[in-house]
Amino acid sequence: MKKILYIIAVVLGLGINANAQDVETISLRVPEFARPLVENWTKKYSQIHPDLNFEFIKGKAQAERVIELTTDEDAVSFARYAILPVTTADSEAARLTSHRLNARKLRSLFFVNEDEDEEELTDAQQKIHIYTGNSQLSASRIYASYLHQDVTDYKGKKISGDDAFLTTAISRDPLGVTVNYIPNIFDLESRRPESALSLLPLDLDKHGRQVLESADLDDIILLLEQHNYDEIPVGNIGFAYNHADMAMNDFVNWVLTAGIADLHCYGMLSLSPNELTAQLQRISSRDLAQK
Repeated sequence: MKKILYIIAVVLGLGINANAQDVETISLRVPEFARPLVENWTKKYSQIHPDLNFEFIKGKAQAERVIELTTDEDAVSFARYAILPVTTADSEAARLTSHRLNARKLRSLFFVNEDEDEEELTDAQQKIHIYTGNSQLSASRIYASYLHQDVTDYKGKKISGDDAFLTTAISRDPLGVTVNYIPNIFDLESRRPESALSLLPLDLDKHGRQVLESADLDDIILLLEQHNYDEIPVGNIGFAYNHADMAMNDFVNWVLTAGIADLHCYGMLSLSPNELTAQLQRISSRDLAQK
């Protein structure tokens, strides 16, 4: 009897090891503002593909099979991001920036620029402390590029690490102002700005001003999907990966067909129908699969 039980245990053990070897692992390198969205996708996808395991890696950590979230033009886009200037609610900075800011005034506020008139700002406004991030996907980098500035021309202090630390920094400084991605500014449950935060007023059209003043996340997403403003950077974000890897390609295809239903819940803007179709066509392109 003992011999029979031993044989059964060995056979079962071999079966477990065989199944474990059949599980594939895909690594994901994702900034924190998009991680809740991507985690939601991987959980849903794993339910229908139990033979696929996802792991999240940080920084420059190396892995054999990696899908990386990026704003690069050659990435397969799945959504659009938006970046807004923000300060701490009821702070001195909020009082000093209470007048609507156009693109020119935003450049004067955030950047040292000899080509523009510093008199755009009052003496008090020039005392505001600007906080910026320095990571590769920091909203600060995109914001500078959007306003045709160099990241080296930012005023104030640079904060290392993820952009989530920027909101912590300004919460400790009554004169602190920064820019950040929408998911880092809003509470995704209440759909309102995090309790300590307040959006800077921007010089938009009447409807745009009303929507920003209401500070409702869903209304802001809808506004930015329908209108373009010089004061608000909006751009594509997507996945860079080896398109010859069918498992990764299938996951990205699922994101573009099923996962996109979750975008608004996590503070991201949808692609237009035409752009979404173009991205799906890129996935199936033989030329792209060679890369």
